[in-house]
Amino acid sequence: MTSMEARFRDATRTVPLPSPWNLSAYLANVAAHRGRSISLQAVPASALADIGCRGSGLWVARGRDDIIVYDASATERNADHIILHEVGHMLFGHGRGEKDAAAPIATTLAALLPSISPASIEYVLGRNEFGAERERDAEVFADMTMVYATLPRRRDRSFRLFGRGR
Repeated sequence: MTSMEARFRDATRTVPLPSPWNLSAYLANVAAHRGRSISLQAVPASALADIGCRGSGLWVARGRDDIIVYDASATERNADHIILHEVGHMLFGHGRGEKDAAAPIATTLAALLPSISPASIEYVLGRNEFGAERERDAEVFADMTMVYATLPRRRDRSFRLFGRGR
């Protein structure tokens, strides 16, 4: 088992996927596990580009909660993928030690989301702030979560990477 595969398996053991799949229920479980609420905020894609987010979503970590910002024009499936990508970063602990990432974007983000005080932001991480390995891990997490969420439940099914034998 690869270390990446082990981390995916650990993530799904830590916060199991609800059956039947329900993104809201899953986010509530992730929030409970982390002890921090998670809210979603849809914004125009152009606004994400204006604040330097090359992808279509970002994660805003504040003192007691997290906000996942995503492209308002994304289809439901694409929006779910964007949201799960950011959840992957959360569950893998990618935001730790990234406090300096908030400084250049906090003021611009606060203009986009006026209910957010720039002082309340601990870090803001979009798809270009994590590095290639972390981005790949979060992307695969989102892909695999969406695939496994739609499969019929089997007791012996494990969270395995594609292309690997049983």
